[in-house]
Amino acid sequence: MTVHPKQPGANFGRLPARLALGLLLAIVLDTALQTIWKRAALALPADALSDPLSAALTVLHQPIFLAVGLLIAFQMINWLKVLDDADVSFALPITALSYVSVAAVSAIWLGEAMTLGKACGVAMILGGVYLVSRTDYRTGGGS
Repeated sequence: MTVHPKQPGANFGRLPARLALGLLLAIVLDTALQTIWKRAALALPADALSDPLSAALTVLHQPIFLAVGLLIAFQMINWLKVLDDADVSFALPITALSYVSVAAVSAIWLGEAMTLGKACGVAMILGGVYLVSRTDYRTGGGS
């Protein structure tokens, strides 16, 4: 069933709770995954990536990489549930908010610089997410 709200954006406020929570969880999981993965990479010895076997063995002996693997698994399961409830053309742009949260967390937790270019990019992402959020989350093209 295709929903056609009377005014643009009326549908976004009526997202099913499961979908809204799934989208929020996707953003949180991606933010955690990306920033923890960066922390894990920074903790590796300088020569750890000298060859593929050495890299694999080093990663397997670092507990933080287990957390990265678990986050990837949780992210995949959550994403499957989100795609069950919404069009990918709606859900993926909404989860682009993780680019915004990763930039913020990276600046705060990892000490990365927030340049004017990054800030402009974040503003463009926010504008794009706003426009996508004003569309129907399910158009009937899927199952």
